Amino acid sequence: MRRSFERRCLIVGGVWNITTALLTIFGYSAWFKQSGTKRLENETAETMLVTSQLISDVINVVLLFGLFVLVGGVISLVIATKIKDNEIQNGILIWTGLWAALLFLAMDIIGFAVFFMAFMMYVSKNKAIKIAAKTRGNIGL
Repeated sequence: MRRSFERRCLIVGGVWNITTALLTIFGYSAWFKQSGTKRLENETAETMLVTSQLISDVINVVLLFGLFVLVGGVISLVIATKIKDNEIQNGILIWTGLWAALLFLAMDIIGFAVFFMAFMMYVSKNKAIKIAAKTRGNIGL
């Protein structure tokens, strides 16, 4: 069985993850920093110190999350090139399932849908490959 659908889903999902990660790293973190510092203009010195540290911590979390998604997108693109037709590769099955679950927890609905489709198609084709192998084994007897 050809794995072209799964390959396409992983490529689309990887590109989606890289795009959202870059928007998070460069767009959202810059916006959050700008709007956070604008809020500090009318604060007292004590409040400003605490709030600026809180803003810095939140920006670090945003950047770390963006980097995490970026690495996941790159891994997905690499895995898309490594998929072999007519073979069951359990590592790919584990990756797509775990990454889909993580994207679901991160509330990335589009990413979740793409990786979940790849996961379900991979599972169904694995079953078809097992049945075909079993049938070929019985014919040879």
